[in-house]
Amino acid sequence: MYIYKVIKENLQNCEFGSYVAYGIAVCLKSTNIILISISDVFLEKERAKKLVELCNKNNLELIHLKEVVEDAVG
Repeated sequence: MYIYKVIKENLQNCEFGSYVAYGIAVCLKSTNIILISISDVFLEKERAKKLVELCNKNNLELIHLKEVVEDAVG
């Protein structure tokens, strides 16, 4: 079973300079080891938290994460 978490990132971009973004990490629930993460998904922490809550509530399978993220930002 997986658990989804928000990750805060301090990033640099040559066009925009420094900024804070939020990504999503997927961990094994039993060990808390990160299996995969998607960086720089949202600029707003609340949007990231809502998506993570939805993924956890619905026990999202890892194979669907990319689709779900694309739908959330699209």
